[in-house]
Amino acid sequence: MWETTVKWVKKIPELRYLTWRDILRAINVYWVNDGPKLVLILIWLLGNAAVVLYAVIFYWLINTNPYVVLGWGVVLARASAAGIKLNCALILIPVLRNLLSWIRGTWVGNYLPVDKAIVFHRKMAWVIAFYTVVHMTAHFYNFMRIETYTPRSDIEDKLGIRLDNDGNPPTALQLGWLTIAGSTGHLAAFVMILMYSTAVESVRRPMFELFWYTHHLFVVFFVAICVHGAGHLIGAPDFWAWVLPASIIYLVERVIRLVRGYQATLLHLAIAHPSNVIELQMQKAKFKFKSGQYLFLNCPYIARHEWHPFTISAAPEEDFVSVHIRIVGDWTGKLSDLLNPEKKLGLVQNEISTAPNGAPILRIDGPFGAASEDIFKFEVVMLIGAGIGVTPFASILKTIRYRVEAQQATGQMDIPITKAYFYWVAREKNSFEWFLELLCVLEDSGVGDVLELNTYLTSLKAPPEGEGDEYGRDPITGLKSGAHYGRPDFDAIFQEKADAHPNERVGVFFCGPAVMSKLLYKQCRKYTKKTSTKFHYHKENF
Repeated sequence: MWETTVKWVKKIPELRYLTWRDILRAINVYWVNDGPKLVLILIWLLGNAAVVLYAVIFYWLINTNPYVVLGWGVVLARASAAGIKLNCALILIPVLRNLLSWIRGTWVGNYLPVDKAIVFHRKMAWVIAFYTVVHMTAHFYNFMRIETYTPRSDIEDKLGIRLDNDGNPPTALQLGWLTIAGSTGHLAAFVMILMYSTAVESVRRPMFELFWYTHHLFVVFFVAICVHGAGHLIGAPDFWAWVLPASIIYLVERVIRLVRGYQATLLHLAIAHPSNVIELQMQKAKFKFKSGQYLFLNCPYIARHEWHPFTISAAPEEDFVSVHIRIVGDWTGKLSDLLNPEKKLGLVQNEISTAPNGAPILRIDGPFGAASEDIFKFEVVMLIGAGIGVTPFASILKTIRYRVEAQQATGQMDIPITKAYFYWVAREKNSFEWFLELLCVLEDSGVGDVLELNTYLTSLKAPPEGEGDEYGRDPITGLKSGAHYGRPDFDAIFQEKADAHPNERVGVFFCGPAVMSKLLYKQCRKYTKKTSTKFHYHKENF
């Protein structure tokens, strides 16, 4: 503690030498990656503070009857209820995928951190959980106070709670479980426990079906809270008014997705790749998408109402839409058994439209916007994928190739990107042979002036020097660019890019594990502050 204090005290004199230019530069550096997010969070926090403060003032100083009997228990209960209502009114907005995809394509998308929608959704969920704990604790206190409060007449006069024939108020147990407010409150809390416990990553990823079903219990939660105030205990019921606007938009969105998702889909090809990856090439009328977007996939034969998100790996220039699916979890395992029961490699299905029971083999809904969509807003980009996180970049790399080739053929500028640096970090090459094949095609296509490929295999040792085929390809990856063996030195990489592109904006796009994302985010901030290059960080929600 003392060493930390001394460390900060020693830094204080340096503040005297800061100029306005230094301060403005620090603000500018922060704004590059965190400005819009900070503004949104501040607005959200101020909104929470406003509704909570209003409730405190109202039940403490204005409507004082409940306060006379219950004291600060009623103030805390009503203040936390106000916070619950505000955040429940907002929590559906980050999952309105069609709305957010539309916003991303407008000028508003440049200032609204759409990529952080799910993160914001989770933050609101935890704030609702906090308010709920405060609300329930305060009411448990209120119920016990009502049971023992004297004079009894105040309970009826100031709270509107009827006394029994003997002049006694309801017991705490009766108030908690046998009233509309108490029973619906406990039901809502139980639903929250189910939703929250299945939403943690350790449960959600391997058991997505369980997460999907329990998360849709939010409808039960909303109904329970709407009914919660029907007893008019302390305040009038108004939760419905808070959640109605977002609920209507959500309902419209679900209808749109339902109609769009039920259009016929043809499974053109199903290809089984090594290490439990299956590629689905599908054809569907009126399905237009952009590089980097994702779709939802449904197989009625497996589960009629389950839709699972997958990144589109095809390019818009191709005449099909494709996804690469890693076989993990229940649903993907059942899909693999359906399409490849003999566990063969290579082509396992082609040109089928119906499952064994006559239902459509697949349904597609989308496309939906993602962070990688913004790649073509930059002239210089760094694309970094780790493991299966390379999937979003398959579509983008193909698009870069097609547009560069078209530009070379016509002489017309069709792509804003002048330089794309691609980095792929994987433990071994066997898990992603399908992607290595794509990289080999890209190297042979003549886009080397625009695209630079860098492959890192972290669990393999470098082959003896001089090994390789007659065409100079790496003996393990098959790439002309060779491969790096070990982890990338991102400090050196970012310094190199800053030196090569001074005073430029560089878009950094990453898809992969959270640990690596935090490292890249820090590097972007570090070299935006340290150099004249501005590194704009974008993370795919993977």
